[in-house]
Amino acid sequence: MMMNNFGIVASAAETKDLGGWSEDEGYYTNVLTRATVKHTGQRESKSIDGNTNYRAHGWTTWSGVYHYTTARMEGSNSVVFTTSGRQWGSNGTEAISPWWKWKPDVSNYARTYYGH
Repeated sequence: MMMNNFGIVASAAETKDLGGWSEDEGYYTNVLTRATVKHTGQRESKSIDGNTNYRAHGWTTWSGVYHYTTARMEGSNSVVFTTSGRQWGSNGTEAISPWWKWKPDVSNYARTYYGH
């Protein structure tokens, strides 16, 4: 794992996500799955102390499969600002990242992932 001034950048070797959602690219699947997966993600916003804050929120339904959902606020080059971590469960999981205070000079994206 590499660190920089904004947070953690995940290496390609660590990423085992099977699919997900990105507000800039939409839904995607990396491989064919053995069961039907329903994944939903969105960006949420809230004013905290007069400042705009964002978070990522994701849900995965995968009947009969022990799986995870992760929600993250990311910057360019997969820099992680906030993360829910992998939320594990069977059948259905939900992940919500912590709030991230918006900075006008920093690109940011809400992204959610799922896998097993």
